[in-house]
Amino acid sequence: MVADQARVAVVAGATGLVGQAVLAALLTADTRKAPPANTTDAAGASIHVLHAKGRRAPALNHPRLQLHAVDFAAMPALPHVDDVYITLGTTMAAAGSQSAFRAVDYDAVMATARAARAAGATRCGVVTAMGANAQSRIFYNRVKGEVERDLQQLGFETLVIARPSLLMGERRALQQAHRPAESLSLKLFQWLNPVLPANYRARPGAEVARALVRAVQLGRPGLQVLSGRALQAS
Repeated sequence: MVADQARVAVVAGATGLVGQAVLAALLTADTRKAPPANTTDAAGASIHVLHAKGRRAPALNHPRLQLHAVDFAAMPALPHVDDVYITLGTTMAAAGSQSAFRAVDYDAVMATARAARAAGATRCGVVTAMGANAQSRIFYNRVKGEVERDLQQLGFETLVIARPSLLMGERRALQQAHRPAESLSLKLFQWLNPVLPANYRARPGAEVARALVRAVQLGRPGLQVLSGRALQAS
């Protein structure tokens, strides 16, 4: 992990498989930075964690973290940040409708990115999905592709997009609902993984998180898309 000694991060989606691992990776790296003199962040947190009002907050207690309960549909101004990590996402089954799915996977993602950009963020890391395509006839892939397209218009100096296939990890430990169809798919993917092309292999959420954080912290200018072997842990 390459540690950048002068970055303050904001993370949205920290209760998910990738989000909780992004936090772990950020806390492992010594990325302390005192807040700018013109802010009122008395806690001096170097990582700001956003979670939806009325929903379960991340079960975290660390001196470098500050939790913010927000309404993603009416995002408040954020404290000064340098990097934003967005791992928000739901499923059609959990959302219940296309509009509810889009409210999380597009609207909340874009609201977070815009607020972070307005707060000074120059680097953005986001998780979409393999098959993301704004022109796709598949609703899920189309929403993911629209997010990728529109994030590129916000002016981040570094934009890193992780496109994993199926994510592996223990969701029950994160208090997430059991997903029977996903569990069946995971068993099939784990059996087929050795013979599948790299882009199609299921990846542990922690590997995706470490690859995303590493790429954002390196800060290479422009757009980077991580898939396949690029999402393997180093």
